[in-house]
Amino acid sequence: MANAFRDYATSNAYIIVNFIVLCCVAGISYSIVKLDYEQHIASIRQDARQTLHEVSNQVQHQFQETILVTKNIENILLSGEAFKDKKIELLVKELRDRNPGIQAFALAPDLKITHSYPKTPNAGVIGLEYKNIPTQLSGVANAYRRQSPTIEGPLNLVQGGKGYIMHYPVFERPIGLGAPRFWGVMSIVFQPDRLFELHQNPHQAADYIYSLRAFPTGVMPDEIEHATIDPAAPVRTRFELLGKTWEATASLANGLPPYAPQSPYLVAFALIATIALMAGLWAFRRVTLKKQEAHALLAEGIGSIQEGFIAFNEKERLVTVNSKFLEYHPEIADLLIPGKTIEELLRHWVARHQHPEKVEEREAWIAKRLARFRNPTGAFILEVSDNFWLKVTESRTPHGYTVGIWTDVTAEKRALDAAKAADREKTEFLNNVSHELRTPLTVISGRATFLQHAEKLPQARRLQTALNNSANATPDIRHSVDEFQNFVSDQAGGIAGSSKHMLRLVEDLLDWTKVARGKMELDLQEIETSEIARSVADDLRPDAEAKGLTLTYEDNGTASANADPVRLRQILYNLISNAIKFTRTGNIHLKMHQTAEEITFAVTDTGCGISEDNLARVFLRFQQVDGSMSRENGGLGLGLAIAEQLATLHGGSLSLESKIDVGSTFRLTLPRPVADSEMRRSA
Repeated sequence: MANAFRDYATSNAYIIVNFIVLCCVAGISYSIVKLDYEQHIASIRQDARQTLHEVSNQVQHQFQETILVTKNIENILLSGEAFKDKKIELLVKELRDRNPGIQAFALAPDLKITHSYPKTPNAGVIGLEYKNIPTQLSGVANAYRRQSPTIEGPLNLVQGGKGYIMHYPVFERPIGLGAPRFWGVMSIVFQPDRLFELHQNPHQAADYIYSLRAFPTGVMPDEIEHATIDPAAPVRTRFELLGKTWEATASLANGLPPYAPQSPYLVAFALIATIALMAGLWAFRRVTLKKQEAHALLAEGIGSIQEGFIAFNEKERLVTVNSKFLEYHPEIADLLIPGKTIEELLRHWVARHQHPEKVEEREAWIAKRLARFRNPTGAFILEVSDNFWLKVTESRTPHGYTVGIWTDVTAEKRALDAAKAADREKTEFLNNVSHELRTPLTVISGRATFLQHAEKLPQARRLQTALNNSANATPDIRHSVDEFQNFVSDQAGGIAGSSKHMLRLVEDLLDWTKVARGKMELDLQEIETSEIARSVADDLRPDAEAKGLTLTYEDNGTASANADPVRLRQILYNLISNAIKFTRTGNIHLKMHQTAEEITFAVTDTGCGISEDNLARVFLRFQQVDGSMSRENGGLGLGLAIAEQLATLHGGSLSLESKIDVGSTFRLTLPRPVADSEMRRSA
């Protein structure tokens, strides 16, 4: 098996399967990791859009607030109030405190910078004229033309660096109907880096790189007209402010992450899943190989056994069959293919085998065979053809399958038939011998009985009269005649006893032959069992007393039973006689006990007892428990066997309880008549 498994593990098929599995797992894992990364990037870009939206709103808010404050400063400049410089400086300071992105605030009457706030850092720009700053002059001109604030940038600043500049044009109020005179401009410089800082979370703004540029309304560059699909491209938003379309962008300061936070875990899970799947494939293959080997072993075992084997599934369809079964059923071998039902096979077998011969009996035979198949209760013998017998043993598995073992028992069947025939011949022989022996034994017993009491015979009386009347009969002659008569009587008594014993043995043989042939008939009638039991005890009491034993009887009242009085007497006679035989000292007790349902006779002795190993042998024919007492008493070993059969014929039973050196108890149980039982229950 190890070599086969190793061969398969290195085979192209197994490698291809594993490669396909690896590719599938790798593809699925890559798709999951990629999807997770895309979702992570989409989340990052969504966060960037949200942040950019907040930053854009803040920039617009700063510009709007700056315009409002600048409007107040314009009013101060044109009001003619005293201490203008202090008020303007205070307003600029408050504005810068609220908006850290404002770098400088400059006043340029007649386009020449005269004031710059805060003063110290921006002192270097005092005195500059916008006509000498071309990069900013266009923005001033645009504000002049529009007569409204404009924002330009990012531009190179005079102070150095880049920034956004808001130019706010100031016009003096006209006198009368004249046109307003251009006073100059107020310029506010915004630092790009500080402009995009969020007041709520400065660190969040620091995660991005922002840009802001303006285009005339309706004019957009090509790259804005088409949405990009590059995930690394900055996110964008647009808003309208001061007559221009502004585009704000935000890109990650550190670029896109190489992987999503969950990617390592997903990759690790994919590796673990791959290993687990490979291990599962390996284990599955091992189980499959073991199952295949088990199936192969089972198939080989089924095919090699010398009995026919057949199996059906839970739907009664053929699953498998071995060659021996095909050999037993050549007439339907072509039909024994998986899927055939048992009923189909039975019908084909009956049709081809012409069994039973009568067509009207075939359906009944099939129904009976199906019933036995569906409810198997044990083995049975089936005659497949003339003088060919099979023992069929069918059983149902826990999964509902039905398996059958078909064994050729033709030789055993012939041997059994021969044995039965021999037994019948033996029984007939014993029956004939018993009948032949019974007549002379009866004659011998009768004649011996006459001789046992010879002094009562007429011939003996005439002899005695002759002796009494004869003068020559001396006392010695008379004494010799008496001794002779006593001797003849003693010898005749021995002959009578032996002949009676032999006659009882012959009677036992005759009874057994009747039982063996099933011809034992009972003369059942309702009888008083207590009278029979008492009379048997009285009859056998002299035999017990002759051995120094005490025989007693006890009952709990008169009882009636439906029984054969002769056979009941025979059973009790055998039980008590058997107890007398095997009891040396002590007593024998016969007890009859009745209940509503049954009558029990118990014969208890104080004999040698019987071991548990020999209890079953007691009721076997021609069997005696081996021992000195059994050999001394002799017998054929049929008495208890006949008694048990007679008890069974009465519908009762005979049982035994015994202990070595304690004694034995035989119990005969007979059923009471139904009417008597019902009457006693109602009582």
